[in-house]
Amino acid sequence: MEVNRLLLPIDLEKCPPEVFPLANGLARPFGGEIVLLYVLDRRSNAGAARVGGIDHDRAELHLGRIGRDYVRPTVGARTRVRIGIPHEEIFAEATATGADLILLPVHARSIWRRLVGSGPGETAGKVAAGAPCGVFVVDVRLRFNCFRRWAGGREFPGGARLDPARAGPPLRATPPWTG
Repeated sequence: MEVNRLLLPIDLEKCPPEVFPLANGLARPFGGEIVLLYVLDRRSNAGAARVGGIDHDRAELHLGRIGRDYVRPTVGARTRVRIGIPHEEIFAEATATGADLILLPVHARSIWRRLVGSGPGETAGKVAAGAPCGVFVVDVRLRFNCFRRWAGGREFPGGARLDPARAGPPLRATPPWTG
């Protein structure tokens, strides 16, 4: 299955690195596009959302980095940051970009949630139920906090210093399409 335009909503505080090989495999080479979307939830980020603060700028920076480092060069990458209620903004972006498919990473439920029968999170459930296009829900396990890991001026193991212009070390040493 090849997709012309794939929408990939990403939580930059729990970025799932294992979703990128799947996204690269689904997007059509030489003409396909992956739209990387981060939604600043206005319910929890009211101050930053109102003024388009540093969180918005940092999110743009991190999405751009992910697009450069983890989207296959033969597939286009577009980044978008929206402010609002996550499932509503995912729907709006899917409609605005004409997405053929939403690739929705959902973090694996804990053993406790599996035992009590709790389902996926509120946003994932609403997206899966009401999206304007197909939705492919992917269970992911790894979490990478871009804001914490790529924070400006932070020191890393071995004494390496982060250059804020470069936004720090990659999620992993090699891009997912190389091996």
